[in-house]
Amino acid sequence: MHRTERSIINFATGFLLQIIILSISFVSTPLLVHWLGDVRYGAFRAASDWGNYLTLLDLGISGSLLSLLAKASGIGDRQIIRNTLATGLRAYINITLIMVVAAISLGFFITHIIPLQGDLIGDLQTGYWLGILGIFFFPLTPFRLLADASQRSYLTNIFSLGQNLTITGVSLLLSSMGFGITGLYIAGLVGNIGFQIAMSWDGLRRYPDMIQPLRDIAGQRPIEKELWRLNWPTLALNLSSRVSLFTDNIIISSSLNPATVTKFIFTQRLITLVQWQLQTISNATWASLADLHAKGEKEKFNNRLIELTRLISVMGLASLTTIVPYNHHFVNLWVGSQRFGGDAVTLVAAANNLMLGIFSLWGWCFNSTGTQPKLVVPDVLAAGINLVASIICTHYLGIVGPLVGTFIAYTTVTLWQLPRLLNQLFGTSLTKLFWAVAKPLIVGVPYGFIIWRIAQSHIPWGWLGLVTEMALTGSIYLTLAWLLVFNQDERRLLQGIIGIILAKFQKS
Repeated sequence: MHRTERSIINFATGFLLQIIILSISFVSTPLLVHWLGDVRYGAFRAASDWGNYLTLLDLGISGSLLSLLAKASGIGDRQIIRNTLATGLRAYINITLIMVVAAISLGFFITHIIPLQGDLIGDLQTGYWLGILGIFFFPLTPFRLLADASQRSYLTNIFSLGQNLTITGVSLLLSSMGFGITGLYIAGLVGNIGFQIAMSWDGLRRYPDMIQPLRDIAGQRPIEKELWRLNWPTLALNLSSRVSLFTDNIIISSSLNPATVTKFIFTQRLITLVQWQLQTISNATWASLADLHAKGEKEKFNNRLIELTRLISVMGLASLTTIVPYNHHFVNLWVGSQRFGGDAVTLVAAANNLMLGIFSLWGWCFNSTGTQPKLVVPDVLAAGINLVASIICTHYLGIVGPLVGTFIAYTTVTLWQLPRLLNQLFGTSLTKLFWAVAKPLIVGVPYGFIIWRIAQSHIPWGWLGLVTEMALTGSIYLTLAWLLVFNQDERRLLQGIIGIILAKFQKS
């Protein structure tokens, strides 16, 4: 299958996955909150974000292994792929032992850093101890990285759908039976085990002769050396990412209360979907960009990067000019107006997620080509600013504080450092990169303001009216972008992509 077709199928399956997950979440989340209550649900989400920091103990191996697997897959040498995969498996087995010790240590403090009272303390503690059993399946992670590196993310998307369905089903069942936070942890454990086994099955199916490379330690020495050479920059980048993305709920839970976390999450629910959508484009295309870079096709690499930047900007604004004006109506119909965090939360979250979608694409240019060390200084600086600003802003501004902190970090560091590095390392035109983002904004900002005024002037007629107005709003922006933002070559390219997607679905 051609790399362009793989990218398209990866994106299509990822986008379909998001639609299905949104539909499931739309029904399941209000039920979960009804059975659990705002405090239990918010406490679980904050505790989960603490647990996410345990993955930092992979010491950046995931990013460096992904880069090496992408290079090996681009060359097409099965022996190199097997040796690289075996090196990763051995490294992850050792890392898992460290993670188990760290997870046990965190378990003794989790109920002290999440402010709870009464029976909720024991509920969280029990759930946490059950949840960490999933760490023992962590050594299987290289099989998922292999699928992504070989431009087969569509399989990851399919197995992720099964994981989400499992977690949601078990969560609803156990929550309805009164298992509380413990039930949510059990559901996550079951879903994670199933996903890891499925990804491992796919990897072993393609490379059944993995036993011999695992024993060939001497043959893995050069790969192991390269793996650990790249891991420390990746670790710094992963730490920066965790601080930027997984501290908001923790800060709100500690500075305000766990129940406010629930309001914070619900207000951003649709906006988070946009973030997934934009990152789906990056996840579906980064391997293709890495392939162009590996083959020395610099001009094609930069042209594709500019096209993808413009596409992400248009797709993001098409969604956000629809969501921002109507978000308060959506939350009101979905879970009640008492769980809406305010227009300020909506607006700042939308701006952050649009920037994050673009930064994610730009970041893959470094992560997939082994040049991620160049990102360490700006990412660590941005993460530090984000953390400090988020804590201060939450103290003075309340629930919107963490989002303002993120906005400050993005606009003072990341927004100008990433383009500078792209120009320096890959020769990407700063002018073309600027207009790839600016033209969609020039069309989208005034259009979004007009829609916001319209949405403020009336209440849509139930779900049918809300969905109709939002669909019409998004369609109008896409039409404007088609006419005013995309050039003739890009329209032709998009028409070809749509044709490929339709042909694939007709065959299936």
